[in-house]
Amino acid sequence: MSRYAKVIRLLTLSIAIGLLPILAACTNSNNQNSASPTSTANSPSATEPAKAEERAELWNQKFDPPVTITTAIVDDGTSRGNAFKPGESMEDNMNLSWMKDNIGINVKFDFIVTKPEDYDTKLRLLLSSGGKLPDAFAAGNDPLQNLLAADKLMPLDEAIEKYAHPEYKKMLEKYDYALGEVKKDGKIYGLPAFFMGDEGTVMWIRKDWLENLGLQPPQTLDEFENVLKQFTENDPDQNGKKDTIGLAVPLKEGPWTWMGQTDAIVAALTDQMINTYDVRLFWNKGADGKLSYGAIHPDAKLYLEKMRDWMSNGYMDKEAGIKDPSKASELAASGKAGIMFGPFWMGDWPLGDATKNNPDADFQPYPLPAGPNGLVGRAEKPLTQGFTVFNKDFKHIDAWFAYFNKIFAKKLELEGDPYFDPRWKDGYHEGYDYVKFNGKVIKGNYEETGVPADQWPLKDGGTMDIRFMMTNILGNFTSIPHSNIAAVKKFLADPNAEPVTSMEFDVKQMKKRQLDAAGVRINQTVAEGKNYYTGPMTPTMKSKGELLKKLATESYLKIIYGEKPVEHFDEFIKQWLNNGGQKITDEVNEWYAKNQ
Repeated sequence: MSRYAKVIRLLTLSIAIGLLPILAACTNSNNQNSASPTSTANSPSATEPAKAEERAELWNQKFDPPVTITTAIVDDGTSRGNAFKPGESMEDNMNLSWMKDNIGINVKFDFIVTKPEDYDTKLRLLLSSGGKLPDAFAAGNDPLQNLLAADKLMPLDEAIEKYAHPEYKKMLEKYDYALGEVKKDGKIYGLPAFFMGDEGTVMWIRKDWLENLGLQPPQTLDEFENVLKQFTENDPDQNGKKDTIGLAVPLKEGPWTWMGQTDAIVAALTDQMINTYDVRLFWNKGADGKLSYGAIHPDAKLYLEKMRDWMSNGYMDKEAGIKDPSKASELAASGKAGIMFGPFWMGDWPLGDATKNNPDADFQPYPLPAGPNGLVGRAEKPLTQGFTVFNKDFKHIDAWFAYFNKIFAKKLELEGDPYFDPRWKDGYHEGYDYVKFNGKVIKGNYEETGVPADQWPLKDGGTMDIRFMMTNILGNFTSIPHSNIAAVKKFLADPNAEPVTSMEFDVKQMKKRQLDAAGVRINQTVAEGKNYYTGPMTPTMKSKGELLKKLATESYLKIIYGEKPVEHFDEFIKQWLNNGGQKITDEVNEWYAKNQ
């Protein structure tokens, strides 16, 4: 539902939340399933000793009679890829049957639409007409705020305390600062879908170009600038033509975006992170404890001066100002640019495409360069990608948690977790996200591993992406932030190590460049520019935000392209503040004073 949707497809599925006590409305099904919890060891938090028989019921709840939970979802049927087997669908699939048979939950979709905007329209119509909202559903931005204002959502503090997995409670407390959008009068009205938080910027450079020119990977901004110069002027691809540039960068959305961003350049020059595309990003915290908009901070001049110089010297694409991240990446993939910043996964796509034009093209990940004062860093990616909310009249929040906790425990994979369903120890559903062959659990590359074709989840041997099947009532995909670090380190140390957990299976499937890049990011422990404003769109953001975003991006581009001198930045600040920016600043700080 946001521009990050493109990235979401590349993320590993995970989910979060939790549950707890034995539910009065449910009966355990121990007698129906002889399997026992993963062990009778300690609970994940080891803070609440429980009897073995009580812990057993935590994963093995079944509601009898079954309860029905209604929901709604966006499903365009194409971007989700191999989500279902032939003959199955969002409304009729194996997992829904499994939920009914094993947990006693019937899932009913109130509506399924193909576009995010249609989803929001449906919610608005339900709200304006007084129609019944789904029991559990995803909401964000204006629809979420309208639902909150109309008092249509369930406060969740009591349910979290009563049903949430202890580890999930810890996570909510740890990342409490990211929940501003769903807080009202001190209560939580939505559960966040967390990002993994592993997409922090690394520096991708054509290693073969460095070697052709006898250069070392740059460690400082000055060295970085020299590499830009050499890549632009000294024929790094040795084709005898002056047809290369240093940096592939999209500037249509400003310094910080989801791929090809230049946040590392900003962070090498100042501790004030910048964004011109989204007026809610980045609000930095000053020495006086108040928040200020990074894009109007005087330090932004340092960034603009550097970018202006690189543009005037031809080190960057002259059309960067009209290119989005995907378009900018084509320059690198086509062999015309030698450096691009971005997340770890770029090593496969789009940078992996460079070998289609030149088998020797070798983009490698490197640590970010340090600025003249030793500063080095990146922007922190927003930790949430949306929220799951609940109709205030929903009667079965306990059942919702029963399912959600089960998936959370699967992602957590802690030894002795009483919420962990042993039926999911190898994966979610055999024949869907995994098969068993010769005593091993196989989660992909079925033909290469010798799995007979009649056991492949799909006839073409492809891997199923069953996140959509599993999500249904959960509203959003959720990850456990930074939970892949141990797995990344394991396979960096021993690429041939056997995966044990689901996370390790996922990390094991990374391409070598992706794994190496993930290691570069993890091992370069640098400061991440944090956005201190996580509240909703303020009234003035709604009325003036688009105008101010356009003003900021255009002002930046005029300076970078040399159409205006750097001194024009001072005039931009005045215009920004006078056209609603000061009011927004006041609103943001008013929110922050109440919510910090």
